[in-house]
Formats: sequence, structure tokens, C-alpha cells
Amino acid sequence: MADLHLSFAIAPYDRVMPLITGEVKPLGITLDYWGAQSGQGNPFYDQIKFQRWDVSEMSMSSFLRMRPTGWGYRMLPVFHNRNFSWTNIRIREGSGIRHGHPEDLKGKRIGIADYQMSLGLWTRGILQMEFGVKPEDMVWYQERSEHFSHTGASGSAAGLGVPKNVELHYATTDFNTMFLKGELDAGTGLSMLIGRSGEGRQSSALSGIGRVQADLGAKPDLVSLLFPDPRQEATRFFKKTGVYPPNHCTAVRESILDEHPWVAVSLMDAFEEAKRLSIERLHQSLPTLMVFGQQYFKELGELFGRDPFPYGLKANAKAFEFAQTFSLQQGLTERKQPLEEIFPEEILFREERA
Repeated sequence: MADLHLSFAIAPYDRVMPLITGEVKPLGITLDYWGAQSGQGNPFYDQIKFQRWDVSEMSMSSFLRMRPTGWGYRMLPVFHNRNFSWTNIRIREGSGIRHGHPEDLKGKRIGIADYQMSLGLWTRGILQMEFGVKPEDMVWYQERSEHFSHTGASGSAAGLGVPKNVELHYATTDFNTMFLKGELDAGTGLSMLIGRSGEGRQSSALSGIGRVQADLGAKPDLVSLLFPDPRQEATRFFKKTGVYPPNHCTAVRESILDEHPWVAVSLMDAFEEAKRLSIERLHQSLPTLMVFGQQYFKELGELFGRDPFPYGLKANAKAFEFAQTFSLQQGLTERKQPLEEIFPEEILFREERA
């Protein structure tokens, strides 16, 4: 029987590389790899608006927003791009925000690449859950444009807008310039680029913009981290909750799953095998640039265990519940969808067998 050919778009994570190279192959499937993005576009924008690929990495927040509208994808519990995003909030000197005091964000102007993005979902959710700071307590500035963004694509595809209780503005220049002019008090995410020379730097294509970032090198103390020790804050949260927040999930076209239900398990098994190989090889041969690699892996193992990126529903039940709760609290979704409305049926059965 001939293989089923599926288009496949995902960033080249180490845990996924064996799938991208073809070393690991899903049973009965040939994956046609398209890379992480199409042209100069944003892959999530393309998926939300045009449904371009059969299998792709996908914003968790945007998936939760789009799925109730009849968006034609189901989620595999294969989660990518995890991080403790709120620990990377940067604050401007003179903003009135004290280091180590997230409650001072209330009433402040906050920059974010895209309001709907998962990094924003988790940052806002944890600020509210842990520190009592609600999204509506701040004024938001979005770096991506009104239309070329997750939020814009969702509006075009399904008529979804910004929650009504949130004050959101679209930035007319880059965030570094806004910090230099005192127009932002804080920023979250990785869009800020602090230059090391007199030249500005261009933001990445994945940010969905092509602006040249102003150089902050002349004022190195203007912007600093809200949490002086991000690792300590991240460790505190993980020890308390057991959650390493996942930003991205894996989406599979629903019409393919309807016709070939076995595809879900075949893909799931392949993702698991690719990750197993990657972890095994990493421990066997650490990158030489990791000077204290053995000590680092010992500390990592004591906190996370051997695998910081677990797949599957049970292993991620608490994280997924958090994501749905935050999405509902923030007015991005109207209800928590049952698992059977989100995940392929065969994945639910696979979890039962496990």
C-alpha cells in the first residue's frame, strides 16, 4: 500500500530533526517538509487563515481560539517551544516598576509581539494567578500589525477580535525606539533586540514584521529584567505546579483524520521516537561549547527528570488545563472544550491503553 503524503511545517527543533531528515518515519506516511515558514510569512498566520499544511506546529492559544469556530484541525499532544515567559519581562528604568515586584505592572504600558500568541496567554495567566495582576490592569501595545498577526488572521478567518475589556494599541514603531522615548514601561517576549554595535538589527521573519530595531547599546541600563533571577522564579513555579508551559502544539488536518484515523497514532509514535533518539544522543555526546554540560544535565535532571518535553495527554493534563483556564479568563475563548472535541479519537484511545 502506498504511503500517505502529508505536508509538514515545523521549526527544526532538536527533538524533531530525526523526523525532518527522514531518519524516523511515521508508519504509512511520508512527510513532505516545508520548513518553519512560507516565504517571508508567519506559519501560524498561514495556518489560521489559509489552512496551508496537513501537519504543523501551531500556537496553543490560537488553536484554542480557532477550534470552536469549526477550524479544520485536531491537536496532537506533542508540545513544542516551552518556556517560562513571564520571567523574561523587561522593564524600563524610570517606569516606576521595581525589580522583583510584578504587582507594579498595574497601570503600565506593556509591549507584546502579538496579543493572542501563547507567550502572551501564559504570561498574562501566570501574572494573574501568581501575583494578582489581570490583563485589563495594563495597557497593551502589539508589535505585529493589526492584520498580519495571529489576532488579525483569526479576525479574517472567524471574526474573532481582541477581548473587549482590554486596551490594546498597535505600535507604529519598534519597541526599542518606544523604550528610548519612554513610550513603553515593560515588554514581554523575545522581540526586543539589544544591539551590541551602533547599527540597528532587523526583527526575525517569525515575528511577522520587518522593522529595524533601534540600538539600545548606548543605554545598556535602560531596560532590565523584572525578575533579577529568572531561573529562580521559573524553578519556584515549576516546583509549585509541575508545569513547564508549552507555547506550541501540533495540528493535524481533520479531514485526513476522518478518512485515515490511524494517522494520529502513527504520527504520535514517530514524534516520540524522534525525541527519544535526540535525548539519547545528547546525553551520549554533549556539545563541546557546554563547558559545564555534565553539571547542567545533573541539575536539569533533578528538576525535570530525563525528559523536560513530555508528550501525551496525561503528562500534560495540568498544563493543558491551565492553558484552557487562562484562555477563558482572558476572554479569548467562551468555554473549555472537552478533550474529545480537540484531540483525535485514536489518541484518546491510545492514552487509555497506556
